[in-house]
Amino acid sequence: MTHFRLIALCAILLASCAVVVAQNEPASVNPSSAQASPEQVARVEARLQKYFTDYRNAQWSYSWAYHICIYGAAILSALSALLSKIHITAFGLKDSTRRDNFTASFAAIAALLIAISSAGKLQDSWQANRTKRYAVESLINQLATAQNPTGADLEGYGKRLSLIIDPNTPVDTKTVGAK
Repeated sequence: MTHFRLIALCAILLASCAVVVAQNEPASVNPSSAQASPEQVARVEARLQKYFTDYRNAQWSYSWAYHICIYGAAILSALSALLSKIHITAFGLKDSTRRDNFTASFAAIAALLIAISSAGKLQDSWQANRTKRYAVESLINQLATAQNPTGADLEGYGKRLSLIIDPNTPVDTKTVGAK
């Protein structure tokens, strides 16, 4: 078979496939402009709700970790300073070596808590998850108030969710701002 015949055969095959596909699809209905089915809307709502719950849980966890580290460090360092200056007979702290061991331990733990908070960027993670949770909650509210969303609308919600998850996601910005 010559090169020309092979190209012509492929062109005929592609043209016939296009004709068959065109006959099977209604010409007047654009799938992205048609009203979305309740199942499609429910899937998007469930996806948004999952991310909302995940971000809320992460926000809660990072908030607790951050505040425990910050307040724990403040309390332990103050307690360390207090124990170094006063002589308490409780817990055997009348002995100066034991008292020094307690104060040094409290100061070391306080420094460790601050290091964990700083190196782990707990405050940044807490605030980032809070911001993302609010953004997803906004999408949930917009979808709840949308009347007869189309497939394109649902695609826009998905694209905006992907931008919330990762702001560096390559997305067509023309359809992201829809609605």
